[in-house]
Amino acid sequence: MGIRRALIGVCLAAALMPASASLYAKTYDVLELPAVPSELAAKSLIFSISKFYDTWYATGHHGHILYSTDGENWSQAEVPVRSSLLDIYFASPQLGWAVGHEGVILHSSDGGKTWVKQYDGLRYGEEGRAYYSKLAKENPDNEMYPFLVEEMDFAISQGADKPLFAVDFHDESYGHVLGAYGMILKTEDGGKNWVHVLETTENDSFYHVFDVANLAGKNRFFMSGEAGLFMIGDAEAETATLVETVPWEGSFFTASATPDGAVVLGGLRGRMFRSDDEGQSWEEVKKRPTSSIVDSTLLENGTLIFVGIAGEILASNDDGRTFAMLPVTSGNRIYAVEEGPDGSLLVAGPAGIQKLGLPK
Repeated sequence: MGIRRALIGVCLAAALMPASASLYAKTYDVLELPAVPSELAAKSLIFSISKFYDTWYATGHHGHILYSTDGENWSQAEVPVRSSLLDIYFASPQLGWAVGHEGVILHSSDGGKTWVKQYDGLRYGEEGRAYYSKLAKENPDNEMYPFLVEEMDFAISQGADKPLFAVDFHDESYGHVLGAYGMILKTEDGGKNWVHVLETTENDSFYHVFDVANLAGKNRFFMSGEAGLFMIGDAEAETATLVETVPWEGSFFTASATPDGAVVLGGLRGRMFRSDDEGQSWEEVKKRPTSSIVDSTLLENGTLIFVGIAGEILASNDDGRTFAMLPVTSGNRIYAVEEGPDGSLLVAGPAGIQKLGLPK
């Protein structure tokens, strides 16, 4: 999946954009100005790279969204914002969504060539306060709703400074976006309306949610995040249940389902854990010490690939029980990884998109 992007979206945000942070906090010009076309976009800072159907997509800073049909030649999309974009998802060859800083949700209906803004972080607190104030009035004995009203007041005081780290759709209409401070929104109409659902999740500490991946079974998925957060979501029941058995309290930046349906989490300090019973029990993955694990992908041949931010590339062919270091390197930090064309890997980060050959 994508980098889920704590190291990028939260911990490194000030370092990546120090000169403009205070300006954005006051005026949010990034929400009003379109991304600038650049011939160097594919060689600049990229946060995520994913393949959907027959097209690769990458998202980056300054509102960059790139697409390619061969994994080598990239075109830049028309994007109405300059916010840094952290994740992307296509529910069909034509219908896609992208999310990022300033709580931005973008939508494309032409396969990613052009985008429109559906939502931003300035709406989050105001709409959330109205929604939970109404629920509090209708349910005076429920102590949770006044608590969520207070949380929305805090969100309003922050302005639009709320990064969304991940987006996932279950069909062309029903999807979720997830982000900092436990932000979770859902849509049932393809993004025409985005609705608060904090009351359906067991994340009382409002930990950041960094990644989401599908579980076996229709509309079931899992979410990983800050401080060992791991929740199992059920889109039909509209719940997200906390799994309290995770044997570590560090942040998990990436999560992947294995070919046999197990779950593998990777995160801070290179720690990785695996569960084959949906979190009832866990084992630590056997691997060499690495930097923080920030992204992962499942190859068509069943190989799991996880990457460290310092450039390590790890592979597993035993359903995620053990990982070996691959003898390939990009020579740069890695924020994202995806299977490329002709037996290659595409990795992305501060140096843009790079194609690496996999060992035979």
